[in-house]
Amino acid sequence: MKHLLLVLTLTFSSLSFCQTISKQVIGAAGRTTSNSNLKISYTVGEPVVGLMTAGANQLGNGYYPALNLQALSIEDNLLDVQLKVYPNPTSQFLYVSHPDVASFGISIVDLNGKQLYTGTINKDEPLDVSNYSQGMYLVTVENAATNKKNTYKIIKK
Repeated sequence: MKHLLLVLTLTFSSLSFCQTISKQVIGAAGRTTSNSNLKISYTVGEPVVGLMTAGANQLGNGYYPALNLQALSIEDNLLDVQLKVYPNPTSQFLYVSHPDVASFGISIVDLNGKQLYTGTINKDEPLDVSNYSQGMYLVTVENAATNKKNTYKIIKK
């Protein structure tokens, strides 16, 4: 009798304090089929679970169709359209060219954040990277006239 009372108490208390989640799906496809005895429904997609908050805390509990994201970078990609950093991958020299800009500020950083080079190069002037070890590097090119920057991943063979 004590066990039955304990089970009923725990069941009632857990049901009274549980959360409810609406059953919605962002679906690309789905179908419902039924006959006299059975009904089968399926959906191909991702479940949508609404945003939950507890006081001032936001609780993550599923797929969110929209989030408040902030930009981590405000790099201007307009310089990127005509700017070329080549060859990639490279083993010895790196070139930067642009049809209108003649001089660039350039910096090379490894993936650990260590700055390996900072300086200015002219259009189609080779930058020797042969003494760098094999790996991936981040090359930031800046237009000195407009102060617009773009960052590129370069692979050193």
